[in-house]
Amino acid sequence: MDYCGPRGIALDVFLRWPRASQDAALQWAAYEGRRCRSCGTHPEEWADDPLAFHAHLDQCPGCREQQRLAEAPEAKQGRGVRAVMATGPASACPRCRPDDE
Repeated sequence: MDYCGPRGIALDVFLRWPRASQDAALQWAAYEGRRCRSCGTHPEEWADDPLAFHAHLDQCPGCREQQRLAEAPEAKQGRGVRAVMATGPASACPRCRPDDE
């Protein structure tokens, strides 16, 4: 299901594929499963050429806002506290402005 589920392929449909196609799909999924979730590269890509990639600094406005909130004193309330994104401006948010209810 790791291969089928994200692609919307019903398991009974996948099981009707030729065995070689099933094996190829599962091998590809296993290969992709070793890809780094953070940078997106695969260990074999580095083994083939240690200079295959270089990095750039990008700034995401959403990540910047989450990090800003995560570093705020009120975020130090204990375990399990995390910053999450909400749509729209804070002035229109019921969680940010509970007095408006």
